[in-house]
Amino acid sequence: MKKGHRNLLTQFKDLRHSVFYALITQRNCNTLTLGDKCQWTIESGSIGENSVVYSAGVGGDISFEKELINRFDCEVVLLDPSPTGVATMNRPENRIAKLHFESVGLADSDGSFSFDAPDNDEEGFYRIRASPGAGGHLFRCWSLPTLMRKHDHDHVDLLKIDIEGFEYGVLKQICVEKLPVKQICVEFHHSIVPGIKRKQTIEAIVRLLRSGYKLIHRKDWDHTFVTRARGEDCPSASDRD
Repeated sequence: MKKGHRNLLTQFKDLRHSVFYALITQRNCNTLTLGDKCQWTIESGSIGENSVVYSAGVGGDISFEKELINRFDCEVVLLDPSPTGVATMNRPENRIAKLHFESVGLADSDGSFSFDAPDNDEEGFYRIRASPGAGGHLFRCWSLPTLMRKHDHDHVDLLKIDIEGFEYGVLKQICVEKLPVKQICVEFHHSIVPGIKRKQTIEAIVRLLRSGYKLIHRKDWDHTFVTRARGEDCPSASDRD
């Protein structure tokens, strides 16, 4: 295929995906963006002091989790098996009573999984292994049902997942097993992690929509989904006044 034709095809695909997002994003929801370097957007009014919050993926910044605690006085369970995440959580300023850190990853099953080393040592993001075989770094992971059982939770109010390619299996498990997760903030990793295509992200989104979730926010690869009873819309500001 000639270069000009490839460019046209890429533009057409980008336009198609823009239309897809325009059709599925619910615009009448009030949202709240929290965090500093790593920001995430949630549905405002959805979190309180008794909310069950899981955050998978620490990296080098937990400003989002800290602001959740400061604003809502909730407890947060944080997961990250990587040396980067462990080092971040070992900083004195990150030893917070309402932060409960587990040095494990989140996956769609329990066990040890192979991760590729970071491309950028400064960022330190360990990611899902691009191809099977020897090598890589083995880290222990739990599934969401195991995590909930260990913490004696029968539902999750907010699940944030930035897990470098493992999100596809976790989201499929949530939908297939109908796990009671009310709100999901997720970074998809197509075109970031080698081997992951945008098609996989679209398939994951469609599966969430069919399972009763609504997309209320999207910025680049970060998406926020909420679930509610059929026909129930997002609460507006006037609904909460």
